[in-house]
Amino acid sequence: MELLAGARIALTPRPVERRHAALEVAMLGHCPGRVRLERLLQLPAALADMRAVGYGQAVDAFSSGAASELYNLPIPLQSSAEFHDIFPDALTATTEYVSLLAGNKAWLGLAVDDFFANGGEKLWVVRIPESAGQAGFLPADATQLHDITTLQGLACVLVIPALGVVGFPDLERLQIPPRLPDIPRVRLENFEPQFLPCTQNTEDDHRERRYSSELSDMPPPWQLPQVLRGMLQYVSSHRPDLQCLFTLPLAYSGELDSPVLDPTALSALSGYQQLPDRAQALRHVQFLFPYLRGPRFALHTPVGLIAGQQAAVARRDGPWRSMAAKPLNTDALPYPRLSIAQTLGLRDKPGISVLNYRNSFSGGAQLSLDDERLVVPALPVADYPVDRQRYDGFCSAEVMRFLGFLRRQLQALGEQLIFNLDYRDPRPRLLLEQFFRRLYSQGALRGASAEQAFSIRESTPQEGAMLYEIMLAPAFPIDRLFLTFANLNGEWRSEVVDG
Repeated sequence: MELLAGARIALTPRPVERRHAALEVAMLGHCPGRVRLERLLQLPAALADMRAVGYGQAVDAFSSGAASELYNLPIPLQSSAEFHDIFPDALTATTEYVSLLAGNKAWLGLAVDDFFANGGEKLWVVRIPESAGQAGFLPADATQLHDITTLQGLACVLVIPALGVVGFPDLERLQIPPRLPDIPRVRLENFEPQFLPCTQNTEDDHRERRYSSELSDMPPPWQLPQVLRGMLQYVSSHRPDLQCLFTLPLAYSGELDSPVLDPTALSALSGYQQLPDRAQALRHVQFLFPYLRGPRFALHTPVGLIAGQQAAVARRDGPWRSMAAKPLNTDALPYPRLSIAQTLGLRDKPGISVLNYRNSFSGGAQLSLDDERLVVPALPVADYPVDRQRYDGFCSAEVMRFLGFLRRQLQALGEQLIFNLDYRDPRPRLLLEQFFRRLYSQGALRGASAEQAFSIRESTPQEGAMLYEIMLAPAFPIDRLFLTFANLNGEWRSEVVDG
């Protein structure tokens, strides 16, 4: 909200009501400072969405004047202006957890800005209490999804039927070790003494914002398996259509004298891959690296950029399309910077989505995602053998998003038809065929014809019941493209082969 004419005119930015979002995203993080509850009450569409997903009792409570800090409540937003209108101090207020690299500011506000700046449409924001630490982002032991009062952290958004992607900006911030040093700067020789105007700044900006000795005792980061265990426990069992975004933690390399991807995190992922039951759960997480650094912050997460671009591509091209190589709208740079060899190594094994900074065809430089990768195939573990080299193409995050999209669409169709049609009515099968033919025409399925792209078989397991078994062939993403140029008798010929 912006005050004009001596605060006599209040300008409240609010976007035009949008149609149904192609990909709804949720972010969990910290919002230190003030909470302007009256601004949320001025968003009737947001309150209606909260009631629709089961939070009507909480809405009635703070609507009636009861004090509320809005902790563990999913708030749907259509723009970053709405977020900053409700949480005006989210970018400037200091946080309880402080580290040399991440500083003392929350990451959620910046991630919200990145999301909408890159084309995001609808974002559910959950405010997590800082005093709860990492545990505040994860479901509690006594979680009952049918009882809203028992939900905290990730469990708060599992009840949103249309949700597709979840990010944890400030959980990543808590995973930055408090005393992890930065890349040492090169000191230049002192200049010769000279007279300078009194208005000129002569402070040495080489000094970091804090020395490690100036930091009070901060809680150590959790080990990656502990975070993944709490994150995937309910997702894999209750919401297998969801995809989580998570940036891998940092550690310091004395050999390189620089922060690097934590080798213990890579070892943990390798250990998960050896166990089929745990490996299957990893398909619900798209791991990102590296972090971001720019003129507005010392260190920041890329989940807002990635989620916003995923939502924009889902709206424009469909949820089965990848946002890899799309330019990301930001003034930040990757930190730490990775070489081409390191990028290829992380992409192929274990399967990390790596951000890089490269020159565009127009001559400028841009930040983009090298490839959308998963650590394991997006298919259930029973659908591919132990040797998954043949199924490497399905280790793509867009395949997982497409499968999640299918689950949500088919479940919504089933819930719509169950009370309206008789089980012997032929229209459900016709609707299914129409749905998959439309996907085939849009390029979501592969095959020379629609009959090769999908198959629907119906059966009657018992009286009064109808079962539909659907088999389909998702469009196989191109992970490698080989271009061959050959000179034959002075004539250049080219050939393109999909990898």
